[in-house]
Amino acid sequence: MKLVLTIFVILAINYYTFTYARSLWRDDNNKLAACGTALLALLATIPPILMIFIRNI
Repeated sequence: MKLVLTIFVILAINYYTFTYARSLWRDDNNKLAACGTALLALLATIPPILMIFIRNI
């Protein structure tokens, strides 16, 4: 249960960053900033989730 809650919190926090990147892409037509923001959100999401799964093996 703790694992599911932790993953949910990580994804919920990064959901805002992904929606901000989408807003930059569509509304502001700032594609470079949108790609950078999406990359930042992806890099902030993957390592914690990998560490959780590696530690649980």
